[in-house]
Amino acid sequence: MTTDQQIKQQLARQAAELDKLMREEQGLEKVLASGFKGGLGAIMIIAYILATLLAIAIFYCGYQFFTVAPEHKLHWGILLLLVFQAQVAIKLWIWMESNRSSTLRELKRLELAVVQLTKVP
Repeated sequence: MTTDQQIKQQLARQAAELDKLMREEQGLEKVLASGFKGGLGAIMIIAYILATLLAIAIFYCGYQFFTVAPEHKLHWGILLLLVFQAQVAIKLWIWMESNRSSTLRELKRLELAVVQLTKVP
């Protein structure tokens, strides 16, 4: 077997491994679930519960804003905006934590791939 054939086989094997890795983690549900696999899984559960409670609060404040007397609309409008901003912050944190966990997992896979490549004679 010539060196060119060996290089072609090595590249084909690496391409197959990369294709396998790319197929493994696709879809939004897998990305969001990856946040629970890290060290902050318990905090992620609390964040999801808080996001749900804030969604309920948004609907309640929105309902109150549209149904109360005009002199109370300012109060409910400000509460609606504050609750909305809190929910945006929580959801951003959830998304960033999920991405961080996914990136760390990919780095570990890359690390293992590099170790395997260095072992090949």
